[in-house]
Amino acid sequence: MLRFFRDVADRFKLFIRRPSTRTAIKIAILIAAATSAIFPLPANWIERFYSNGFYLWLQSWLTPFANLLPFALIDLLIIALVLGLPLLWAVCIRRAGRGRRKRAVAGLALNSLVLAAAIFLSFQLLWGFNYMREPLTYKLEYDQQRITPQAELEMLRHTVEQLNRESAEAHTNSRDEQAELRQLLEPSFDATLLMMGNSRKIATAIPKKTLLDGYLGATGIDGFTNPFGHEVLLNSDLLAFEKPFTLAHEWSHLAGYADESEANFVALLTCIRSDSPFVRYSGWLALYSYLSSVRRARSNEEGFAASIPALAPEVKADLRAIIERSQKRLSPAISRAQGEVYDRYLKANRVEAGIESYSLMVRLVLGTRFEPDWVPARRNP
Repeated sequence: MLRFFRDVADRFKLFIRRPSTRTAIKIAILIAAATSAIFPLPANWIERFYSNGFYLWLQSWLTPFANLLPFALIDLLIIALVLGLPLLWAVCIRRAGRGRRKRAVAGLALNSLVLAAAIFLSFQLLWGFNYMREPLTYKLEYDQQRITPQAELEMLRHTVEQLNRESAEAHTNSRDEQAELRQLLEPSFDATLLMMGNSRKIATAIPKKTLLDGYLGATGIDGFTNPFGHEVLLNSDLLAFEKPFTLAHEWSHLAGYADESEANFVALLTCIRSDSPFVRYSGWLALYSYLSSVRRARSNEEGFAASIPALAPEVKADLRAIIERSQKRLSPAISRAQGEVYDRYLKANRVEAGIESYSLMVRLVLGTRFEPDWVPARRNP
């Protein structure tokens, strides 16, 4: 039996080493990548078999593995790509010798294109297909008619009232609760996922610091999810009361909510439904920042200021601290360039609103019907 398997392995090696076989594999990878980019799969198929099937199974293995590593896996992948690819080019061109270098460059260019296609396919399989899943507006009782100026005003008033109510206790316990943030977030996060229609819980990621931390500060990014290693990286400058919402947002991406507005929506409900005042405060603080456009648009209306309660001094101080924190390392030029690139990336993944999708969370909140205790009403199948 062992000899049989060895014989099969040897034949497979000979088959793979054939130039015609390698060429066929490269062409297949390029065609598969182009097909995946141009022709989206049916949303209901993705929802059932990928986002609530294969993906959750895969995530349950990858994230616990990433949690065991003392470093960020994305750092290793970037170093390997940034240093390894140029080194490979240099070695291959040098070995080619004079007279053969143009052919070597052409071959390396083709292989690099195949590598890019393979990376894209890996991205799609590991996480990217979640962009094609059914939107929350299809699953929840969502109606745009609920989004009215009066509803915006009521939401802003309620948010300020909740901030003022939670601020004192949130600041009293913030130091102790920050250390056990994962344990505080997990119960409400798991419950929120099930309310949204996920078939099961996910393996939550331990937040890590990355070698890209300087870039996060320069661009004003609070954190991101590594789609290849299913890990969460956070900006090291985040203030204590920013971390619950930001971590819940990145966990939402891990749960398969690729759209930024939906990740914000899941993070908000996770926070404001928590038993911890510290976590609830973080959620209301994030919602208040996303309601800034409402405040600016209606600040000159007669009676607007009188209709909204004044923020507590502690809340005002926290909002100022967030602005100061984000400005400390921010580079406007780098931030603007990064925003343009990310906007194009989102639109390429069929997120029509692009980077503006972050703020669409407010529309999700206003347009969704909620039952008591901020439980979103589900549509009948």
